[in-house]
Amino acid sequence: MWAYSFICSLALSGLGNAVPFSSKLHKNTALAIIDVQNDFITGSLGSPRAPAILPKIYQLLDDHEWPFIVASQDWHPIGHVSFSSSHPGTVPGDSVNDSFVDTPTKIETQALYADHCVPETWGAEIERGVQTRLHLLEGYTTPVNYIKKAQDHSVDSYSAFADNQYHRFTTLHSELTLHSIETLVVTGLITNACVRGTSIDGIKLGYEVVLIEDATETTSDEAKAAAIAELEGWGVQVLNLTAWENANPTPSKLRRREEL
Repeated sequence: MWAYSFICSLALSGLGNAVPFSSKLHKNTALAIIDVQNDFITGSLGSPRAPAILPKIYQLLDDHEWPFIVASQDWHPIGHVSFSSSHPGTVPGDSVNDSFVDTPTKIETQALYADHCVPETWGAEIERGVQTRLHLLEGYTTPVNYIKKAQDHSVDSYSAFADNQYHRFTTLHSELTLHSIETLVVTGLITNACVRGTSIDGIKLGYEVVLIEDATETTSDEAKAAAIAELEGWGVQVLNLTAWENANPTPSKLRRREEL
């Protein structure tokens, strides 16, 4: 009985000057890590520009707390519609016309790539530094939802919310709603494909979307600039990490700023 009373008194006292566990929490804000997979970094669709974003994503995981994190992965079966190997006579960089699943008379243009992100391969795995950090967080401080997209042989999927034809939707929107998320902070690969698709769908679904410009990359400056311009036209806020942190200081950083 004495021990119970003692514990209750400590709880009610607020433990003096203890720092709250959630002192770095960004309320109602989720971090989206889009397709930071080996194949997009040094694998079959790798780019020498991709590794530069990793320290920024590490920083967002190490220095901030989130009520929810989503990590998406391309998860293509062998023979996927986006593989040039599935279309005899084509090479990566070509495109083909593909019928919509629900409306065969409706046609979309499907870009073709080298085989990538096939389940149970190294290329499909999330980059080790990111995955290690996610493992440390999930089940302890932060819910982490892994979205494995583009599993249908016949439909590609750039967005973490839905496939390119809006034929099937993932669980992401319902999970964000469940966790009272209002703002989505987007990072990952590549800017003009899956990052673009996720950001636009986020806007369509009513979220405030922030793209961390130096935590996303693609194949060239021109492609990245064009994608960012389009996203800004949709209403996506584009900031580098320093600017975003200055605009959204955690209490500990705010105290340090005031001390200066």
